[in-house]
Amino acid sequence: MSANIVIWSVLGLVFLRVLYERIRDRSLPPGPPRLPLIGNLHQAPTDAPWLTYQKWIKQYGPIVSAQFGGNTVIFIGDATIARELLEKRGHIYSDRPRLVMAGENLTKGMHLLLRRYDERYKLHQRLDAPVLSPRASKTYYPMQDLESKQLLFDFLSTNNFQKVYERYAGSLVYSLAYGIRLHTGNEPMLHHAHQVQENFGYAGRVGTWIVDALPFLNHLPPSLAPWKKTAEKFYQIEKALHLGNMQTGLASKGWNWTKEFSKSKQSDPMSEIELAYNLGILADAGFDTTSVQMQATVLGIFWAMALDENKFDRPLEFLPERWLEKSDDGKDQFVNFFGHGRRICTGRHIAKNSLFLLIARILWGFNIRHAVDQDGKIKEVDDLAMTSGFVSSPLPFEAVFEPRSAHSKEVIGNSWHSTEKDVDVLMDSIKAQQISAGLNVLA
Repeated sequence: MSANIVIWSVLGLVFLRVLYERIRDRSLPPGPPRLPLIGNLHQAPTDAPWLTYQKWIKQYGPIVSAQFGGNTVIFIGDATIARELLEKRGHIYSDRPRLVMAGENLTKGMHLLLRRYDERYKLHQRLDAPVLSPRASKTYYPMQDLESKQLLFDFLSTNNFQKVYERYAGSLVYSLAYGIRLHTGNEPMLHHAHQVQENFGYAGRVGTWIVDALPFLNHLPPSLAPWKKTAEKFYQIEKALHLGNMQTGLASKGWNWTKEFSKSKQSDPMSEIELAYNLGILADAGFDTTSVQMQATVLGIFWAMALDENKFDRPLEFLPERWLEKSDDGKDQFVNFFGHGRRICTGRHIAKNSLFLLIARILWGFNIRHAVDQDGKIKEVDDLAMTSGFVSSPLPFEAVFEPRSAHSKEVIGNSWHSTEKDVDVLMDSIKAQQISAGLNVLA
């Protein structure tokens, strides 16, 4: 008799759950058909997820809903709609869903990207904002100038552009955050940072961890929850990197963000490891300049927006003049590749300044052409070939960088050899410039 009661109780709960899901789904945007209880979890893409989301957007419309276990996700494939919802109504769409493996087990709730939009998140925003403001970002030119000069000089002896770009980005942000230059791109701390990024990407992959779909399983003891052991191993690696870098920053001779943050009143309520994580996330975001494919309550799919055939003629063709046009509302096309609203990338001003400087100097100094094989045949490049995962980047390919002339080669060499390379001198000059400009960086 008791067994029958249990069975009927379970069936009743399942029926109520399915009924609830049917009622809930009626109020959501259209999307792929769901299965009871698991929703679209069986359809969660593990490879090139943006292609699946783009397919859904083409099939169901510019706003699509999907259900991954207990998480409802809304995908937006139209730039105008994304601006309307994520920027103009940012107070509604600024939160994050619960990501148990990456957000709780691995980073212990300290990763800014995965934090809920609460008072603690706002505290970190207030801590970061003074050094990342548009005016403060302009003062970092001395470091961008130095690193870009080395980048050009490195291209005189190598075509390994991935390593050259990575060294530039890593050295720039590590100089700003910790007062550390990366001279070769082979430094152990850079390899350590890569490992941290790979671990974080693995932990954050949608559909990989059952605990993200069924969070109550996280209450199981470690012996029955093997993902906890993995997360703890990753956490110890990440913790060692961030704490070690912060101590190096505090001990450096010149000014840097670590010293600035440690004196800020905004950091008073933070523990040492929480402050180290704040700095570490800024550094990680700076050297790994790729797009993050993460599960959010409302997610703008930039891939679909950029390839929207209703707005762009022949979107897959290289037609750079299209970007000179204005959108219907008078704004430049696609100014929001750094995100939307209150979750927009706070380091975007530094990134834009770096991009402008690098592109201008590279195009001035070099011709860029296809690599060829031993038979002289061009090695074609698939510009849509990307890695999959939480962090996505282009698959490796080859290109050749040739100086435009003997004069440009000479200028590049002379500029590099004659420039100031002492990071402490340059960082102190940046601080002096901020004080002279009346910037209250220390908040």
